[in-house]
Amino acid sequence: MNLFTIASQGAQAAQNQLSVAAGNIANQQTAGYSRQQVSQSATVVSQTGSGVKTSDAARVTDQHINQALWQSQTAAGYYQSMNSWGTSLEQVISTDSTQPGTLLTTFFNSLSALTSQPDSTAYRQQLLSSASGVASGLSQTAETLAGQQTSITDQQSAATQQITQISAGIAALNKQIQRIGPGAESNTLQDQRDQQVKSLSSLMSVSVEKTSEGSYHLTAANGATLVDGDQAATATSVQNEQGVRELRLSLNQQTSTVTENVGGQLGALYDYQQQVLSPLQTRVSGLMQSVSDQVNSTLAKGYDLNGQSGGALFSVDTSSSGVMSLKTTALQASELGLSASKDSPANGDNLQALLALQTASGQTQNSSLADQASGITSTLALANSQSSSQLTAATAVNDQWQQQRDNLSGVNKDEEAVNLQTYLQSYQANMKVMTVGNQLFADLLNAFS
Repeated sequence: MNLFTIASQGAQAAQNQLSVAAGNIANQQTAGYSRQQVSQSATVVSQTGSGVKTSDAARVTDQHINQALWQSQTAAGYYQSMNSWGTSLEQVISTDSTQPGTLLTTFFNSLSALTSQPDSTAYRQQLLSSASGVASGLSQTAETLAGQQTSITDQQSAATQQITQISAGIAALNKQIQRIGPGAESNTLQDQRDQQVKSLSSLMSVSVEKTSEGSYHLTAANGATLVDGDQAATATSVQNEQGVRELRLSLNQQTSTVTENVGGQLGALYDYQQQVLSPLQTRVSGLMQSVSDQVNSTLAKGYDLNGQSGGALFSVDTSSSGVMSLKTTALQASELGLSASKDSPANGDNLQALLALQTASGQTQNSSLADQASGITSTLALANSQSSSQLTAATAVNDQWQQQRDNLSGVNKDEEAVNLQTYLQSYQANMKVMTVGNQLFADLLNAFS
């Protein structure tokens, strides 16, 4: 192999490496970009001296790290969604105007104030005002819960649309990568596909298998196919016969329902709805019913300032939308049945029975009004505390895997700058060898001229 050929191959190899290094630097800020590298090897010849050849530019990746990153992305997405919805709800129902415990405390404080003067019109009016606060506050909480149910259902539909779109994008990339085949031309497409899988993993739990043809085969937690070659499933959120919403995947006229371990943001929406929100709605409805039943039945046993049986203070109403609300009746201050004797309006014995409702267990709920009220906020606070700590842990794990991925596949500008200098020097050296080769050839011609 002559000197000129060897140097020419060396210069070409250096030029290839320069191009790859330049591409890495240019894509340093490109999301999901995997740095590329070119390997070189000596060409085998029988003569003294050998040339060099380079491989196609290859992505620097580790599928194990990618898989772990996607799984941690699923966990982080799940707890972030759980914590976000729970925290926003807690902020709304923990204000003084809506917190069940605070509302009932104010109501019973008004009752307690009446013990000093049960026939006081001013104190009775204050009791009616606090009763109105209980009714409006609990009803507002019920409306807030119902509104969040609607928002979550809408978000579930939006998430399944995203899943459908991303899955279709992965299937399309599978098709392109299969058509092009392995090599430098498909590197960018493979990066895009990995980035799509990462986005999908944030929405739901997926298992990824790379086929021998280079395609990704994606399945949900129950094994249902999400992406198969260039085919992608359609995801929808449906309500089953029990009223529970579920993920449904449809592909090639085959339908599968994912009922457990959906994972990711969508899984959190389902779990939060079933494990936190719906039970809270049941608790709030139960509290409203208990307040109405227990207060009204106790008032009915007493007598008002006119010696008449006490009237009902509360009423429970279910609107056409199905949301329960608590209302106060048109009962006047003088009509409150606080006396145990119709002949003694100032008698406060029935008032004591009303005060006892705060801590006495009810017949239907088997817990006091105070316990029911505190149970609503404490249940939500506990759920949020757990999701917050789990979010912190999941985010830390996700950050660790992201860092490992970036350490391996990310672009280090300092390293690439050194590479550029090295490849440039190699190119210049080979060009100098070519110059020497040309000079030797010219000298040889002159020797025979």
